[in-house]
Amino acid sequence: MVAVQSRRKRRMLLTSGNQVSIVRKAVLDDLDTIKAIADAHRDELGFVIRRALQESIERGELSVAIDGDRLAGFVEYRHRRDQQTTLYHIAVVEQWRQRGIGRLLVEAVRRDALANGKNVIRLKCPESLPANEFYTRLGWQKIAVESGKRRRLVVWELPLVLEAK
Repeated sequence: MVAVQSRRKRRMLLTSGNQVSIVRKAVLDDLDTIKAIADAHRDELGFVIRRALQESIERGELSVAIDGDRLAGFVEYRHRRDQQTTLYHIAVVEQWRQRGIGRLLVEAVRRDALANGKNVIRLKCPESLPANEFYTRLGWQKIAVESGKRRRLVVWELPLVLEAK
């Protein structure tokens, strides 16, 4: 698996075998598909509000993975005013899982956070979801478990190291 970033077009390419996936900033034309993916993952993500997705696209804080000509996943996040970026939603369509797309989406957030001077990414994930294993494999640190409205949430943190220029 090889990841390459194009600075000019602000997209990343992932190659694995014959498959090529691209991660790029979402555009408003992606909104219907992103919302459909979010709705298909309602058990994991909860109810995702269309207007919030639109606002994230407009802020440049929503990226999508494209595999061939299909949208395979998305990640929504927010750069806070302090040194933190919060990852709110990440989902990969089931048929594209286990191909490195989730890893590439997280890497896109990491690079964007660094470019915006952030030093940590945080997220909360329901304790019962297998996604917690994914975050462990990517090197995230479990910093807390807290009570949510309906289920317990694991709080994850990914410290960022500024890259030398």
